[in-house]
Amino acid sequence: MKSFREALKKGANTNTDSKITNQYKCPGCGEIVKEFTTVIAIGPSKGKTVSSKIGCDCPVYEIVKQEQKEADQARMKRIFKDYSLVNKSLEQANFKTFDQLKFPEAFKTAVDFVKEFDLKQPSNLFFQGTFGTGKSHLSISISKALVARGYSSIFISIPKLLTKIRGTYNNHSEVTEEQLVKALYAADLVVFDDIGAEGDLNGWSAQKLFELLDQRSGKHNVFTTNLQSDDFEATRDRARLFSRIMENTTPVIMNGSDYRKRHFLKEGKESV
Repeated sequence: MKSFREALKKGANTNTDSKITNQYKCPGCGEIVKEFTTVIAIGPSKGKTVSSKIGCDCPVYEIVKQEQKEADQARMKRIFKDYSLVNKSLEQANFKTFDQLKFPEAFKTAVDFVKEFDLKQPSNLFFQGTFGTGKSHLSISISKALVARGYSSIFISIPKLLTKIRGTYNNHSEVTEEQLVKALYAADLVVFDDIGAEGDLNGWSAQKLFELLDQRSGKHNVFTTNLQSDDFEATRDRARLFSRIMENTTPVIMNGSDYRKRHFLKEGKESV
């Protein structure tokens, strides 16, 4: 038995009870869509007018688009997991778990960065402040939020990154320096966390970090550091690095008491 859709196609040309009421090009699939009204000629519904359309593949298009979206999101999560170097204390960090009352402006800046994220208009954030104020917490929250939106993002602890690069010089390394650098270059966002924490931001480490930042020029980046501006001017290597970091970058200052200590002491008081 022929389907109603097939009969309708035939009826469009031969059945005087059917007529085209509208015709347009579907913006989704690009096919020409014809809308019909048909008067049923026989059966229990004889005389009833029904509306239908033919020529649109959007139901199939939407299914394919949804499957592609899910595949892309899975790939972005895999990139984050495979290449990010995250301290264990940050694995559960996100915007919801951040104490925004302490640094409301920094929190708003981070949230707005995610909302306004546009690959065609790259920009950077630079979180600077004392130890334990939540700079890394906000940065990884940005990274995770963008992954959830379908962007590729990598969160890199600089001390771990430099150790990882040194490890690639070993023949038994699971990843080459070239693979790591390519992944960092390709990501929509890279968070460079804890710049200067390794204590030796000179020589090889400064040069290697400068090369990575140079490759990331024109892309979105987030930086965090405990160093003060004077620390970045202490040597020529640091000054050159700081100059590159501050290109198209919004500074966010977060000085205050140690976030982790406050949280620890709060839990201690509540348990007494």
